[in-house]
Amino acid sequence: MSEIVTLSLLVFAGSLLGTAFMRRVAPRFGWIAQPRKDRWHQKPTALLGGLGFYPFFLLGMLWLLLRWPGLAEVRLFDMFDMTAPARLPVAMILGTMLMFSAGLLDDFRRFSPATKLIFQFVATSIVILAGGVFPLTIFRTVNILVTYFWFIGIMNAVNMLDNMDGLCAGVVLIASLTILMLAGMGVWPEGKIPMIIPVAAIFAASLAGFLIHNWPPAAIFMGDCGSMFVGFVLATLTMPGSLSGRLGIGQFHDAFQSVMTLIIPSAVLAIPIFDTTLVTLTRIWRSQRPSEGGRDHSSHRLVGLGFSEKKAVLVLYSLAALGGVVALMMQRAPNLALPLAGFFVLALVMAGVYLGRVRVEIPDIGQPPPSWTPLVTNLLYKKQAGLVALDGVLALLCFYSAYLLRFGGMLDVQVSDAAIHALPVVVACCLVVNFSSKMYDGQWRLIAVADVPVHAMAAAGGAMASLALVTLLTHFGLGHSRSAYLIFGVLYFLALVASRVSFRVLDSIVARSVQKQDLGGESDG
Repeated sequence: MSEIVTLSLLVFAGSLLGTAFMRRVAPRFGWIAQPRKDRWHQKPTALLGGLGFYPFFLLGMLWLLLRWPGLAEVRLFDMFDMTAPARLPVAMILGTMLMFSAGLLDDFRRFSPATKLIFQFVATSIVILAGGVFPLTIFRTVNILVTYFWFIGIMNAVNMLDNMDGLCAGVVLIASLTILMLAGMGVWPEGKIPMIIPVAAIFAASLAGFLIHNWPPAAIFMGDCGSMFVGFVLATLTMPGSLSGRLGIGQFHDAFQSVMTLIIPSAVLAIPIFDTTLVTLTRIWRSQRPSEGGRDHSSHRLVGLGFSEKKAVLVLYSLAALGGVVALMMQRAPNLALPLAGFFVLALVMAGVYLGRVRVEIPDIGQPPPSWTPLVTNLLYKKQAGLVALDGVLALLCFYSAYLLRFGGMLDVQVSDAAIHALPVVVACCLVVNFSSKMYDGQWRLIAVADVPVHAMAAAGGAMASLALVTLLTHFGLGHSRSAYLIFGVLYFLALVASRVSFRVLDSIVARSVQKQDLGGESDG
């Protein structure tokens, strides 16, 4: 362990000095990012920060391959003659070389999105040839397709996240530290340290050295040579397999194994996925290509709300850390994993809807919106189908959580089956009662104190109707619990009210934060 700490410190020092060197060298050679309408920075800034910290990550990985026990017969360019444990680390090194080189060329020549995609497919293919496949299903072909989707999605998400000073490096640093904790909290045979621990430590150290120079106001950007290799490493480390030690997912019951294989890594990478999804959907909505640059990312929308750049970055850091905490909780408490993941995803969706309302700078694309846009807008806002879907999801999550609370977080097979079989009945009953209570007649964000009893009656009515219908259909056999329905009624009422007041609470928090920020700025002046 002491060797890992020493190696990480050396990589950190090298990354720090290497990035400082690039800060000085870049202006002399004209490696400068000039301000553009579709970019956020307002002053010329040094580029190619990846050239300052990638070599030290690479040196750390090469040293690790030569020194790590059990990795005999390492031949960097001959994976098929190596022992199985060495193949995936070597494939990762080869993939980072390819993505770093592609990114470096892109920084100079500006590749098309299709050209970048080819490099990403080739790099992912190297990992797949080495045996790195996302273990999601029993069908290898499906798993290979998921692996391509995962790698290309994460690489592009990280690349798109590099849109504000300190954002990409900081969020990825938090993700790498989360991976380090997930691996460190796992149970390993004979006290052996899995290779994911030193790899994640080296990766985090290289990012930390760069982040010091990239912290707002940034003195240097990582460029595509940095973001493309960083995304590739992050996708590799979050893919459950021999290199990552399956991120501790092996302790899950077989029924949850494949689901958690996807959910835990997704929680670790919540912010890159969230930002990319928000940007992609809003750009498609207005007939803009998702691959184009723009000032419509989540960070830009936070600034549009009144936050300073540093506060916007810190807000996203906090959400990234929250995703890490959720991942750790799911790893340590498998029985609570699905409700935790459900409520976390729901919170991100609500945050996305909230940020989606913020006005941003939109380029003039000279095209009319798609023909389906008015239809979807009418469906979501006038008919409030989105709110109905939200209430259905809340009913599902609250009902399962109620059973977990009733039985102390441990559901045996009989109780679990009873709860799962009752779920569709509960969701249907709750939505019918909500509609009958005229909850969907007004604007859901304008809830008043007088509306609270209506929501209380709807939640109670939904719980009682569900209990009556489940009793009629199942004769309330073994595994069912009347007290769980009582707990469900309380949870559902709280969830309904919380969802209705969420935007007003966020408005209040934003207003107070901006007011403090303005007062702080005035006092400083």
